[in-house]
Amino acid sequence: MEETNTRVGSDISIDDCIRIPNKFAYINKLISRDLNNYTNAPTFTKYSKDDIQKYLGDPYRYEKELRKAVVYIYGASSHFRRLIQYFVGLSDFAYIVEPYRIDPKKANEKTVNNNYRKVLNMLSSMNIKTQFPNILTVCLREDTYYGTAWISQDSITIQQLPSDYCAISVIENNVPNVTFDFSYFDSHKNLLEYYPKEFSVKYNQYKNGRSKRWIELDSPNSFAVKCNRDILDYSLPPFAGVLRDIYDIEDYRGMKATKTALENYAMLWMKLPLDKNGDWGIDLNKAKEFWGNLDDVLPEEIGSVLSPMEINKIGFEKSNTKDTDTVTEAERHMFSAAGVSSLLFDNDKASSNALLLSIKADQAVTYGIVKGIQDAVNRIIQAQTFGKNFCVNFLDVSQYNRKEVGDAYLKAATYGFPTISAYLASQGIGQAELDSMSFLESDVLGLQDMFNPVKSSTQMSSEDIESNAATDEGGAPKKDIGEVSDKREVNEELE
Repeated sequence: MEETNTRVGSDISIDDCIRIPNKFAYINKLISRDLNNYTNAPTFTKYSKDDIQKYLGDPYRYEKELRKAVVYIYGASSHFRRLIQYFVGLSDFAYIVEPYRIDPKKANEKTVNNNYRKVLNMLSSMNIKTQFPNILTVCLREDTYYGTAWISQDSITIQQLPSDYCAISVIENNVPNVTFDFSYFDSHKNLLEYYPKEFSVKYNQYKNGRSKRWIELDSPNSFAVKCNRDILDYSLPPFAGVLRDIYDIEDYRGMKATKTALENYAMLWMKLPLDKNGDWGIDLNKAKEFWGNLDDVLPEEIGSVLSPMEINKIGFEKSNTKDTDTVTEAERHMFSAAGVSSLLFDNDKASSNALLLSIKADQAVTYGIVKGIQDAVNRIIQAQTFGKNFCVNFLDVSQYNRKEVGDAYLKAATYGFPTISAYLASQGIGQAELDSMSFLESDVLGLQDMFNPVKSSTQMSSEDIESNAATDEGGAPKKDIGEVSDKREVNEELE
């Protein structure tokens, strides 16, 4: 409030008789902010909208800055994190091991079987279900994952390399190789022991002047997985375009909260009495004392003014109801910018069929990255003597299409196609688990002898059929989601 020289009395200024809560002044400032023109919103204090716009304007120059901003917002924004995790969840990393360049007529069955077991054991030691979703998360968040494999007798650990010190050198067997800036260990020498031996050897070469600081790492253990395979010169986070929308969501949410708080604020005016001649009816210092007593007991949400006018209450009730859905609209804009249907997270008006079609479209994005991970794994496997005639194939399976894919594999198996392993993998039973569980249940526990399988109608006698007569629950079997039309689905919901 600007200072004024107007006097209520000889010793008291108007400013001395007005008290406006600090919270109200701050909220009023927030409410008046125009998000369309105000780009330095304090939602995420480390990076402003202008920063994000600058990085996106020249992603090659600001590659590191953009990557750090994305990682920061991934941790700060629940919407952005949920978006990334949704795409990560579109793959179960179900896989099967297939023969590779094997001539069935010339192959030795015993050798193939032994090598097959070794490949399965190697894949089991990778702990795919735990490690590989992390790789997928980095790719969806930052575009490029740089990693190196620790291979021991008991386990294979995939270690992520610092992205700021990595770059893609060449493509080998459809897998990007990694060149590493060994100056990283100049300031992180204490971490050198936590990297494979190759790093110590090449770091010593760099320090002794026998090599430059950028040295290509040995393949196949070191590799890169990239989301945007059409851009190899630099990393461009695939969802960087939604960052400004993320800022809008948080800003609108903050504004909605502050508007709600503003409705609780009020202002009281205390009247100074006047006599018939227009002079003060009470000593101004005494009036100020009374006003101070009143002001001391008022809550923070109430301001007060000492004035010769009538006592009135000034409220700040909400007068415009059109902005009640601004947060929801901002969320929809964010999902639209990401190419994702908002029905996934707000499906009050969505049919199941529309939802499944949207998921299938998004699954193609995730599966493309999974195939890049598959290439890196196959390069590691085929570098082993026992693995040169095998390859791993990750299936396009997730929790959303498990039944659909499983039914397709099972139907193919009934016609004699070799899809039994694929069917079991789609249902969460890998080839290694198949052998071990079959051995445990049949040979060790004898469960197959303890339980009789349920007979089908073709296996039943006439007496069995009569004992299993139809019940009162008639009608055709209920179809699963995706097997019915949208119209029928709506009718069932109405019923």
